Amino acid sequence: MLYRVKIGDVNDNPPVFNLPHYTTTIEESSMVGKRVKQVYATDRDAGDNGRVEYFLKHDPSGFFVINQYSGWVSVARPMSGVSA
Repeated sequence: MLYRVKIGDVNDNPPVFNLPHYTTTIEESSMVGKRVKQVYATDRDAGDNGRVEYFLKHDPSGFFVINQYSGWVSVARPMSGVSA
């Protein structure tokens, strides 16, 4: 499965991720709350306009959640026994 993270910006400098893609592997039996991967972006705008917040654009499985401020993607619900 591929999951995409989208960041929004209403200012003149777009946020830039430090990597073009983020890839990781996790066990199906991973516990809820387990940190999976941290994404990171910067924004050259000054002050609050340069603050980056993260959100998941689309995750119909509900398996993942992202911390709005830190960019950590974590397991949101059990994956064991669920067919993809």
